[in-house]
Order: sequence, then structure tokens, then C-alpha cells
Amino acid sequence: MSRSGSAGSADPPPSPPPPPPAPAAPAAGSRPCPTPGADREPILDLLRGFALLGILLVNIELMRGPALFDALAGVLPEPAADADRLTGFLVGWLASGKFISSFAILFGVGAGLLAAKARSRGWSAQRLLARRYTLLAVFGLAHMLLLFPGDVLFAYAVTGFVLLLFVEVQPRTALWWSGGIVALLTLATTALVLLAAALEDLMPDAPVEDPFTGAMGGFFDGRRAATISAYTEGGLTDVLSARAFEALLVQSGTLVTVPWLLALFLLGFAATRSGLATDPGNHRRLLRRLAGVGLLVGLPANLVLGVIGPVGAATGTTGQLERTWVEIAATPAQLLGAPVLAVGYLAGLSLLALRVGAWRPLTAVGRMALTAYLSQSLVTTIVFIGFGTYGAWTATSALLVVAGTWALLLVACPLWLRWFRFGPVEWVWRCWTYRAWQPLRR
Repeated sequence: MSRSGSAGSADPPPSPPPPPPAPAAPAAGSRPCPTPGADREPILDLLRGFALLGILLVNIELMRGPALFDALAGVLPEPAADADRLTGFLVGWLASGKFISSFAILFGVGAGLLAAKARSRGWSAQRLLARRYTLLAVFGLAHMLLLFPGDVLFAYAVTGFVLLLFVEVQPRTALWWSGGIVALLTLATTALVLLAAALEDLMPDAPVEDPFTGAMGGFFDGRRAATISAYTEGGLTDVLSARAFEALLVQSGTLVTVPWLLALFLLGFAATRSGLATDPGNHRRLLRRLAGVGLLVGLPANLVLGVIGPVGAATGTTGQLERTWVEIAATPAQLLGAPVLAVGYLAGLSLLALRVGAWRPLTAVGRMALTAYLSQSLVTTIVFIGFGTYGAWTATSALLVVAGTWALLLVACPLWLRWFRFGPVEWVWRCWTYRAWQPLRR
């Protein structure tokens, strides 16, 4: 009898199909490529979007009128309406220095992520980041000359090249450097303010008509009038000339902040290497501590920035205020208090996102942060210069432009990412960084 007909025999059950092979990790030395969108941490993109939109609250003060020249002349006009006083106080207290600090910390996070990916795949992190910062500097130069003289991209690029010296440091070392730089800057700058105040008390009263002060005031008054004329009545050449002069004034002060920016970059870099930025869900307790300390300490520490207003906080000018305590308290508030409150904002928003999820429109803005940053300046340039309304907006009415720009980005960015993998400027940036043509469409 054959085996197939033997009693109790049966065909063996078919074996289950083998599981699909797991995707192989990129081999060491493989060609550098961007991180797929599915592998991005949505909370980080949410935080970038939050910081990006918040920056416009402060930038709008230098975009809407000639406040820069008023500050450089040492005079900040008093707001005519109570609403404008309240707006200036709230923006100075809650926004000035906080969102640029947040964005700088997140910039350090991005550098840490890119360096970690390069290290795991056998790429040169320094070379990859250097290419990235080279094009960022070009974007910054174009931005400050064409759209907004208060650009931060160029200063970020310069600071990024300094950050290359710290790519291999451990998280604890990066934290020590970050805290040490901020502490040293705060102590040194505060000491200089105290010394200047003491010397001013010892010196005899200056003549009523100081020739140098009068000459500088007249110079900036002339530039103020020329800038208003260029932005409201001039042609393209006039506008570009005025932009270039403003950029020279603003950027000469911005580049002085490179050590402070480096400290914040290192803070974000340490957060990445310690796992806080890459896995916030497993660091809830630390996030609660950071949010509590950041808000409880940062909110009162920044009150003085509300007193001097957003322009005074950005330029270090107290305007009509003659109280020395304001000048003294503003220095540690700008250098230390603002980053502390920024950390409170970031930690608190991370906890909220862990509880209720990341809001997709704001996450989309964060994924297109560079495009959104430039778009904000483009929109405000059209409103204030294209329509000839420069100098005609108050601090409160300009919030309508802020809200409209926010709404535009919160709608446009998610729509763009339905069909494309990156924002248009991010796409150019990635093609340059990775030296390869990146597919743009999904």
C-alpha cells in the first residue's frame, strides 16, 4: 500500500509565508540623504513652527516703520494710545528674545540630529554641516538685502561654523560650555553697564548741546526720513539701497551675539545627544521640571523687557527711561532670562503635544520653517513697502498683519506638503547639502 493511502496519514499543513524582510539599515559609507518625513519627530516640527511664528511678533516692530533709527538715535517715541503701550509691554515681556532663543535651541537640535545620522552611517558630520551652513549664509545675505535687514540666518550660519568645533563633545560637556558662556556673557555685560553708570555719575554734566550726540542724532534723523521716502515713494533701487544700509546697521549688532547663539546651539545639541529631543515621551519628568522652572523663573525675570518694549529689547535702548535699574536689569533678562523662559515654552508645549498630539498645521509650518521664515518677510514687505504703508501702522494695528501672515502659513504649508516632500527652499538646501538631486514631489 502506498504511503498516501496508509491509515491515519495526512499531508503536512502548508508552511506560513515568510515574513517580509525588515528594511536594512543604511550601510556605513552610503550616500548621504535626507531623513524621510515618516521618520521625523512631529513634536520637534511643532516646536519649530511655534518658534517661527512667534518671531514675527518681534520682527514686525522693525518691519512696520522706522523704529530702528529712533532707537539708534537714543529716542523711542512714547505710544500715543494705551492699546499700543499694552501691546509693546506684552510683546517685550513674552516674546522679545524668547522666540529667537527657542529657534536657536532648535537649530542646535537639528545640528545634533544631522551629526548623529552622519556618525552612524560613516559620513563626515563636519563636511555635511559645513555645506549646510554655507548655503544658509547665502540665504541670509539675500534675505537681509531684499526682504528684512534683521535677518538671523547669516548669524546662525556663522555660529554654525563655530559649532563644528563641538560636534564630538558629550552632552554634559556641551551643557557646561553652554552654561559657562551665558554666565560669562551675563556677568561681563552687566559689569560694563554698572561701570558705565558709575562713570556717568562721577563725570560732570555734559554740555546742553553735545556736538557728537547732536551730529549722530541729525544723521539718524536724516536716514530715517530717507528710508521712509524710499519705502513709500522710491523705486526698486531706492528700496534696495535703504535695505542695504539698514542691514549694515542691524547685522553689525547681530554678529556680536554669536557667542550667545553658540551657547543656545550647544544647549540644543546636548538635548539631542542626551535623547531628550529625539524621545520626549520617555523624558516627561524632566520636561515637567524644565517647564515649571522655565515659566516660574522666566516670567518675572523678563518683566523688565516689557518695560523697555520690543524695540528696546532688540537694540538695548531704554529710550525715555532714565532709571539705571532698567538698564542693569535688562542685560541679564536678555542674555539669561529670555532663554530660561524659552526653555519653559518649549518644554510646556512638548508636554501638551504628548498629551493631545501635535497640531498638524503648526507641524507643517515647522517642517517648512526656512520657507515660512522667508515667506513672512515677503508678505510683510508687500504690505508695508509694496502698498506704501511703511510708517503708517501702530504696534496694535500691525498685529493684524501678524495674524494674517500666520493664517496664510497655517493654511498654505499643509497644502504644499500634501503634494511635495519639502518646502521649496528646504528642497534647494537639501540638494546642496547632500550633493544629490532630491525628488520633490511625493
